[in-house]
Amino acid sequence: MSFYNTPAVLLAFSALTASTCLASLNLPPKPAPCPGHWLGLVGKYKAAKDGRSLLVLEAEGSLHLRDSRSRKMDGAGGDSFCLAGGIPAVFWRDSLGYGAGVRIGSEEYQRSFYPGERGEQTVTVWRQRNDSLWALARAASPPLEKGRFAKPDLVDIRSIDPGIRTPLTNPEGAAQGEPPVYRKAWLQRPAARALARAHRRLKSLGYGLAVNDAYRPWYITKYLKLSLPPEQGKYVADPGKGSHHNRGTAADVTLFELATGRQADMGYGPSELSERASSNYPGGTSLQRWHRLLLKSVMAAEGFRGLSKEWWHFRHIGPRPYRLMNAAPDELVDTNKQGQ
Repeated sequence: MSFYNTPAVLLAFSALTASTCLASLNLPPKPAPCPGHWLGLVGKYKAAKDGRSLLVLEAEGSLHLRDSRSRKMDGAGGDSFCLAGGIPAVFWRDSLGYGAGVRIGSEEYQRSFYPGERGEQTVTVWRQRNDSLWALARAASPPLEKGRFAKPDLVDIRSIDPGIRTPLTNPEGAAQGEPPVYRKAWLQRPAARALARAHRRLKSLGYGLAVNDAYRPWYITKYLKLSLPPEQGKYVADPGKGSHHNRGTAADVTLFELATGRQADMGYGPSELSERASSNYPGGTSLQRWHRLLLKSVMAAEGFRGLSKEWWHFRHIGPRPYRLMNAAPDELVDTNKQGQ
């Protein structure tokens, strides 16, 4: 066996490649996972007296409290901690082991759980589809647009790079336990190629890209706006203007670990729409925040622009826009496979 193929040399070469890639992206080293006994305490808490919120987060190997400022908590044994000035912070847990509340000095805070944070199933709009609203959306037409547009050239993402996970091949997608709304993920060719480059760049760091949504016909944007309650509807584009999904230039993506096949911990639950969706959400753990930064940095390096209110959403920046499209994804024909 060649010296250059020995496990030690391959491991050293892999580490050097990863270090070089991180440096090129101006990223810090990957942090260690949060200690398991702290994970149940990380989250949002509200003051019993007046409803003020604070976050308990992990940073640089310590737990911190964050409200108007960030304060480190030093361990004092078990679920007891101590803040600067000797102020005690004592947690208590629920029957599942999650932090249910914390007493800081003489003030008590109750846990405010995010949807699905304790592992409970969340119901998506697809499982409770309103057929009358669906029919209304299917009968509607996108707004007319004026101007010069690039000629559409949608391709199946996996025909560009089969290593990228899409709704059919992503076992841990955003809509767990339910079939995909459509069977293939499509993007305009320049965006699909850029996504493949991002996937290849991530592979040197031990990660891959999983796509939860890409081209989305206009009628689905219309349906989502009609059916979602206002607090969730703010995450959907105005159908009167359409979205970059409708043009085939945007993708909703996350990371998965090549070694295990599992999705990377991004600090966000499936089907959740909450403040944790923000790309600048300050809570969670160091590793969760690093994963989000890694995804954002790699996508930006390949010509994608993120959306501050949704860490998973990226649109490809091209020289000319594409028109809003309304064709059902399963009716499209991949130009890569024509004539084969």
